[in-house]
Amino acid sequence: MSRAFCLALVVGLGSAAALAEEPPPLVVNHETNWGAVWVNLTLTANRIGEPYLPMVVAVQNRARQPVKVDRRAMWLIGPDRSRRPMAELKEVRAGYGKLNMDWRSATAAGIPVSVWRRQRRLRESNFFPDVSAARGATVIDRVTLRRHDALVDLVYFRTPPSLGAGRPFVLEISPEGWEIPIRLGLLVR
Repeated sequence: MSRAFCLALVVGLGSAAALAEEPPPLVVNHETNWGAVWVNLTLTANRIGEPYLPMVVAVQNRARQPVKVDRRAMWLIGPDRSRRPMAELKEVRAGYGKLNMDWRSATAAGIPVSVWRRQRRLRESNFFPDVSAARGATVIDRVTLRRHDALVDLVYFRTPPSLGAGRPFVLEISPEGWEIPIRLGLLVR
């Protein structure tokens, strides 16, 4: 079985002068014949060391058949090779006090959201709702993507104990319907 794999190095901004300007988005993407994945790691880079690791993730289906994206479709593989599924909403709300702040800070910059919206291909998901937003507190964590449909959402994983700045980790996306997952090798400094 072949595997799609992308390796990216995400370097945090180091100087105060660089922080005064709007930093460029830290976006990684990998595209195949059957799907594409984008990850904006701007918020992730600021949350290394927290109990939960947030990421803005976009998934586009390019396969002929529809695929189903749910919590079991996204996995974080730590430096120690431990596999962690997407966290459950209740555990994040109970053990992480920055969910609302993350929603205000999260950005989908660098992800082609406006293109999907214009083409009416953006499907709604809401894995970790912000109860203070107009979007509402309704959980939408099972999404069917037809060919060329996409979703974009803020997702959380329990942070592996071995993960820290400069330690590589992998995001694996494997919706039901794809024979081969897409894996992005990531490193945040």
